[in-house]
Amino acid sequence: MIYKRSEIVKKNLYFIFFLLTITLLIQGCEQEISTSPLEPEPQKGKIVFDSNPHGFTIFLNGRNTGSITPDSLTFLDANDYLITLKKKYYKDSVFTLQLFQDETKNLFIDFISNPAMYGKINLFSIPAGASIKIFDSLITSHTPDTIDNLLPGEYSITLSYPQHRSVTFKAIVESGMMNLYSNVLQDTSVWVDFQVFNSGLISNNLKSVTVDQNDYKWIATIDKGLMKFDGSKFFVFNTSNSSIPSNRINVIKIDNSNNLWVGTNNGLGIFNGTSWTNFNKNNSPLTSNDILSFDFDDQGNAWIGASSGLFKFDGTSWTYYNDSDYNLWCNDLKISIDNSIWIATNTGIIKLKNEILTYYPDSVYLYPTNTVSAIDIDQIGNIWSCHQNTLGKRNGVSIFDGLSFTNKYLGTASNSLNDVYVDYNNRKWISTIEGLVLVRQDGSTTIFNKANSLISSDAITSCCKDNSGNIWITTYGGGLNKLKNQ
Repeated sequence: MIYKRSEIVKKNLYFIFFLLTITLLIQGCEQEISTSPLEPEPQKGKIVFDSNPHGFTIFLNGRNTGSITPDSLTFLDANDYLITLKKKYYKDSVFTLQLFQDETKNLFIDFISNPAMYGKINLFSIPAGASIKIFDSLITSHTPDTIDNLLPGEYSITLSYPQHRSVTFKAIVESGMMNLYSNVLQDTSVWVDFQVFNSGLISNNLKSVTVDQNDYKWIATIDKGLMKFDGSKFFVFNTSNSSIPSNRINVIKIDNSNNLWVGTNNGLGIFNGTSWTNFNKNNSPLTSNDILSFDFDDQGNAWIGASSGLFKFDGTSWTYYNDSDYNLWCNDLKISIDNSIWIATNTGIIKLKNEILTYYPDSVYLYPTNTVSAIDIDQIGNIWSCHQNTLGKRNGVSIFDGLSFTNKYLGTASNSLNDVYVDYNNRKWISTIEGLVLVRQDGSTTIFNKANSLISSDAITSCCKDNSGNIWITTYGGGLNKLKNQ
């Protein structure tokens, strides 16, 4: 190939320019490297911390290092260091340490051997003489007492006294200090309360209570389902963990075969201890899902009171009773010894016998009002009924001996009477919003309320007696109460 001279010269100039550029770059790099200072070698000073007990935060010259014993601080300069070890409830441990060039020092602080680190708690109780548990260990002394030589920290203390509710609390022990803890132990010789804060109860708003043949207590809540109490633990049945029809329960009762019947706002549930059988408007002749009352006759029939009438169920077939003129809104019902069905309704007291409804109007029999909330029968056949305030007429209790009514007026004019229960000693227990009223066989009465007893609420919704003679009481706002057999 033939090139012109000018082209050869141009290519030579490009080549010379390229060589000069490479030379300058190489010289620049050599100059930068040659002028950089040498990195100093890192300090090798080190402090190894340990303590008994562990868990102290390490401060160096007042700065929190973020390290907790046991740990090490490394790459330290030769210097004098102010060291502080901190732990909650312990006195701070402060000292100076001199560290030389590249030195490693091991530091161990035994707080347990230092008497200044220990603290005391003084325990006082009413009544005095309560036994003392620290965590789960029972000590030999009783209140009042001072427990000393305790390492700082949080201690679980339990004080116990016979026929009083034990109390468990957290006591704080601090280095060099004595902290005082005083507790009043609740007397349970007569009254015992079970509430959300002190037991496994799921609600303090309770509707009804009954006792089965095994002496288990069944407790209905207003809106959180059902509970069984075996004497030590509560078991919960609700719509999340069982087939109960609803968490809103109106009434519960045990039948002759020890099955539990539960009346709710969503129908009827029968629990045999293992499984539920439910009835409502969609799968039975029930005309209402509001089930309000139960009772059981000697022939094995269940009598079911609803907001739309009365039903008899023999396990297979249903019979419906109602009256369009009176509308049997069956708040409560009770079967007498002659198989009469006595019904508490919003239109007075009604009896069903031999398929015939008999009415006892308040205008004729002069009982307090025609709004009847509850009914029961005493051991000599008298009918006891609770009446609510209606149309300016005040509440009261009526007693019907078969011929005439006798009336009792309990509490103030604004009192509300929720339930009546006749126990096997023929004593009558009236549940009111002003307390629990006991009516003895001689007619004398005692009112149990917060002012004169240890009952947890004046708003009583129901009660019943267990196999040991204790009275179990449901309240609105105060949970479950037990009045021990006296």
